[in-house]
Formats: sequence, C-alpha cells, structure tokens
Amino acid sequence: MQRLESDVAEIIYGDQHVSMAQRQLVEVFGAGNVPGTLYLGYPILLNAQGNVKVDALYVSPFHGVWAFDLEHGNNDPGKQEEFEEIESSTERLYNALHSKLLEDDGLVKRSKLQVPVNVITLSVDQSFDDEYVRFLTIDQVNSALQQGVEIPRAYYERLCSVIERTATIRPKKQRAAVSKTGSRGAIIKEIEKKIANLDAFQKKAAIEIPSGVQRIRGLAGSGKTIVLALKAAFLHTKNPDWQIVITFQTRTLYQQFRRLVRQFCFEFSKSEPDWSKLLVMHAWGGATTPGLYTSFAEAASLKKMTFSEASSKYGQNGAFRGACSELLQASKAGGEIRPIYDVILIDEAQDFPAEFFELVFLYTKDPKRIVYAYDELQNLSDFDMLPAESLFGVRPDGTPNVELRNEPGRARSDIVLPICYRNSPWNLTAAHGLGFGTAREQAPNEPSNLIQLFDGSELWTDIGYSIVQGPLTAGSHVRLRRDEASTPAFFSELLSPEESLRFIQFDTLGDEVEWVANQIASNVNEDELELDDILVVIPDPYTSRSIGGKLIKSLGARGIGGHLVGVTSSLDEVFTSNSVAITSIYRAKGNEAPFVYVLGAESCSQGFGLARKRNMLFTAMTRSRAWVRVTGTGPSMANLIAEFNRIRQSNFELNFIYPTQEDLKKIRLLHRDRPQDEIDGLRQDQAAVERILLLLKSGQISASSLSPEIQAVFRNIQ
Repeated sequence: MQRLESDVAEIIYGDQHVSMAQRQLVEVFGAGNVPGTLYLGYPILLNAQGNVKVDALYVSPFHGVWAFDLEHGNNDPGKQEEFEEIESSTERLYNALHSKLLEDDGLVKRSKLQVPVNVITLSVDQSFDDEYVRFLTIDQVNSALQQGVEIPRAYYERLCSVIERTATIRPKKQRAAVSKTGSRGAIIKEIEKKIANLDAFQKKAAIEIPSGVQRIRGLAGSGKTIVLALKAAFLHTKNPDWQIVITFQTRTLYQQFRRLVRQFCFEFSKSEPDWSKLLVMHAWGGATTPGLYTSFAEAASLKKMTFSEASSKYGQNGAFRGACSELLQASKAGGEIRPIYDVILIDEAQDFPAEFFELVFLYTKDPKRIVYAYDELQNLSDFDMLPAESLFGVRPDGTPNVELRNEPGRARSDIVLPICYRNSPWNLTAAHGLGFGTAREQAPNEPSNLIQLFDGSELWTDIGYSIVQGPLTAGSHVRLRRDEASTPAFFSELLSPEESLRFIQFDTLGDEVEWVANQIASNVNEDELELDDILVVIPDPYTSRSIGGKLIKSLGARGIGGHLVGVTSSLDEVFTSNSVAITSIYRAKGNEAPFVYVLGAESCSQGFGLARKRNMLFTAMTRSRAWVRVTGTGPSMANLIAEFNRIRQSNFELNFIYPTQEDLKKIRLLHRDRPQDEIDGLRQDQAAVERILLLLKSGQISASSLSPEIQAVFRNIQ
C-alpha cells in the first residue's frame, strides 16, 4: 500500500478532558512513523454487560488496529490478582472490538476476521509482554506498533466505516431494476456504492466536542447533517442522563435527523435512543409540536408567542427575531435563569437571528456545549451570519461570552468542512459563481459586479478552492477553482460537465413545464431512475404553488404522480416512492436528490434583494447529487444563462476583481433585503421612470421640460 501523505497520526479528541496517559500517547503519535488515526475516548463498544469504554484506539493501514487500556497502568503484573485485572480488561476490550468488526461481512472471509485486533495496557513503569497480554510503558509503544500487520486497502476503507459508524448510512436502495450499463440509474448506483467513510475534517467535527461552543462551517453537501446526528448519538450513548437537543429551521429535516440518530445509536448501543433525553425539535415549534424557543419560555414560566402573534407584530420575516427578542429581554429581567439543556446542536444556523443564539447560550448548562453548523450561501433569511463573538451576548464587562480559538491538544472549537460529496465540482463552482455574481455584468452605479462575498478571504481555501491567480486582496484579479483534494474522484470518473449541468431558456412557462414533464418521464422510463430520485425546486415562494400545480397536471397526463411538499403532502416528508417531489426553496433545504430541476430560475436573476435571490438559486442547485437542469423564461433568464456561460467558458473557474472593504459595504447595501413597503415604493418609482422614458421616446414630452438633473440621468439611460 502506498504511504500516506503524513507519517504523523491524526488525533481525534472524543474525550473533553484529556488524561495524562492520553497526552503521553498524543506525544508518541505526534512524533512520526505512525500514520493513521488515534481516537481518544472513542468509540463506544458493546458487550453482554453493556457499554465498553475505549480509552484510545489507533487505526492504521500499515500497523492494524490497536486498542489501549489506560486505567490499569499502576497494576503490578507480578501479583496474581492485579494481573487478572489486566487480563480481564484486555479480554473485554479485545472481544468487544473483535465482535463489532465481525458484524461487517466485508471484513470477514471464510468466517475469519481479516483485520487483526491488538490491545495494549499502558504501564506507568513496568512491562510484561506475552502472546496475549501486552503491558507496556510509553517508551515501548512505538516499537510494538511497528510489529503490526498491514491492512489491504479494501479492508481498511471498510474498517474505517465501521469504526466511524458510517457503515450504517450506506444507501438503502438496492436498485435491482437497473440493467443498462451507463444509464443514469447505473451511474447513481455506482456513486452510492462508495463507502461512506468520514474524511479527516468530518471526523473531527463528528467526534470532538470542546468544553464550550463549537462552530462547524461547511459547503452544501459536505456532511453537516450527518456530522451533527453522529455527534448527538455519540454524546447520548456516552452520557445517557444528559438532555441533548438537535434543532433546525426546515421542518423536513425532522424525519431525517430522527432516522440518522436512531441508526447511529443502534450502531453504538444496539438500542433505541431515549427520546426523552435526546430531543429532535424545530427551533420554534408549532401548535401541536414542541420547539426549542417554546421550551425556553415554558422553563422560565414566561409568555411564548405563536407565529401568527409574532407575524402580526413584527411581520413574517421578522417574526422569529421579534419573538426571541421579547423572550430574551423577559428572561434577563426575570433574575436568575435556570439552564435546562446539557448540549444543543443547531443545524442551518445561518437562518437564525442573534437573539436566538443568546437564548440558547442562557438556557444551556455550563460549560455551554453548543454546536452550530451552517453554510453562509444557504442563508434565505434576513439575518447576517455574525462572528461567534457577536452571537452569544456579552458579559457585564462588555467582553463577548464566546470567543472561538483552536488550541493544540484539545478538541477543535472551529472546524471547516471543505470536501463536497453531494455536488459535482462544476455544479458547485457555477452555484458559487452565480451566488456571488462573479460573472455578472456590472451596472453603471455599482462599485463591483459582485452581489456578495465572504467576510474573510481565507475562507475560500478553507472550503476547498485553490488560488489559480491572486492574491486575495483588494483590487487584485482573482481566479479560483475547486481543489482536486476537495473533490471526490467519482465525479470526473462517472460524470461530465456537459451532462451534469445545463441551463435552458423557454418562450413561455407552458413550454417550460411541458419540457420538464417530458424529461422526468424520460428519467423514469429510459434512464432507470425512480420517482424519489427526482426533486423539482421552484425558488420563488410566491409562484411555487401555481407552477407546481401546472407541473403536477402535466406529469399526470404522462401517468406520473407528483406532490407539492407540505401542500398536497405531509409537512415533514419530502420524498415518496410513488410521486415526484415538487417544492418551494424553503422546504428543499437540507434535502437532496440525484436529479434536480430548478423551475422559474429567472426570478433569481435580478431585482431588489438580489443577495437573497441568488442564495435561493445556490441552495436549489446544490440539492443535486449528480444532474441539474435550471430552466426559466424571458430576458432575465437570458441574463442568467449568459452568466453561467461565462463561468463554463472559463473552465469552471471563478474570475473576478477582489473588492475593497468600502466597496463590499456598498455591495451589501445595494443588494440587501428590504422591507416589503420599501420594495413596493421602489417599484412604483420604477414604473414612473419607465413611463417618463416611454413618453420621451414616443415624443409626447420634451426632455427640456425635465429638470437638468433628470435630463442627465435619462441621457445616460437612452
């Protein structure tokens, strides 16, 4: 087997408090000549008596599997009773790990486990080594590891998926009906066969939890939801008395989180999670379902607002912020606050206001174990994603309650997931380019063609882009492309950019709907895809019902069922096996499908509040695991296609001038979300300007009748 890039082991901190013995191991594995992964306090194994704690576990393709017992280092192997304790602990660890690995058929051949398991008891000052009990000092560990047996690549990848508990999330679909080589069904079957191992970044994010707040930033499709579900299951199994909450904004994530958490808990403990201790709940809640916000209010015996109450007072877009703000003020005014949760994990954090995060901080027990995950470009709300220091409130002296920093030898507080497993590199780059406006034509009064941009330039490389041309400083001509290391190889092996991503313009909405219906029929009848392999997203929430209704009718004429998620089907589920899912952008979030159609994309091309519109387009496009078709009508769609073509013609690189901080402020001001009454006023003004322009062009009025300032403006327009 080819050597790994580094001969230093990757350290994963599954324990929040690292013991002296664990620190000694970290030093040994950090010194080199031991490639692989060292897990501290992970995994949790099982035997007939219950859970088996693993103090440390080393997994390497070159040295095999080694479990460490760090609790019996002071025992004297020369004393029979103390030796029996060491032997019993060795046997318990060996049997639990051996039994777990035996569960996976891919690690077994002729009824024999193909991965040797070793156990070392770390001794303080003595050593004893026979064919079964290895009682070694820290200085003897490295040489013992070198005697380990190399594991063939196929077994090693399978081994990692079992250790990381991701073997459980292999695809449920058998796709037995797939018979054509090279069909879309065959291609997606091949993609799904890839073993779902966690990468180095995901392992840290899923297993490590610091004594405090942890931020996880990740691209669409980087595994944030799986990471949070695995972390919740691990913490629940390890600390069954803790009150743990997973919360989110999109209701359709409820079933997905319940399913994943149940699978992961079964992997750890062979039992159903205690749902009274591990809670999966919407951030707000509903009339009949509890939510995190309502649980805070009830715990403090304070008034809670319904959505209708908050909407009438603060407007629909400001309802949650207003409700959280009132509860926050009442909580602080009420004196001492009694925290109720041990851990809170937040998905889709970009959609929540700062007041919500401060409530979470107040109602989480010390040491404030709060994990929040987000992708800034999937922000469909009015809220900017603030730095951690600005989210969780301040102390009486004005200093932030939370400051994130990664420290050596500790669980990471700030993790970025750069590898995208869902989206092809072409789709992801195009979605980023359109989301930021990197290929957009600049209007005369704009400081840049950009619509928005990350606050920190370093985030580009953090999320898996390489700098082709730079530097990423104000005024520089920048070229970025997806780094090969951040892109799974199966995309280029199984897909092409031409087939993976297409933009199509139609003359009428009727033509667009008919074309999409025909394509879906072809997907099902010829491409060997199933109905729940297809997702239709309509970005504009105001037209999703009408367009969706037309598509359902057109599909029905072809003998294919379709449903509007949350309208003609359940609010909590997106996909069904006998119907194509059609949804607005808000219910599409957090979901994915092999084939995605984005209808009515012209609504995202231009207009007021353009940053949010482009975020809608980005979110819609990045639901796809393989193929995307973006469709629309009219001149606005033509503009969007022109932007896409510039990105495609540049070989899917992002090509733009990096703005100054002053220009970035102006860009955000121009493309910000605006209140509806302001938009209505601007549209009236726009209609007035268009009328004057029409009168000028038709000769019904003279330019001389206008003020000099307006004449100058219209001269530029003409």
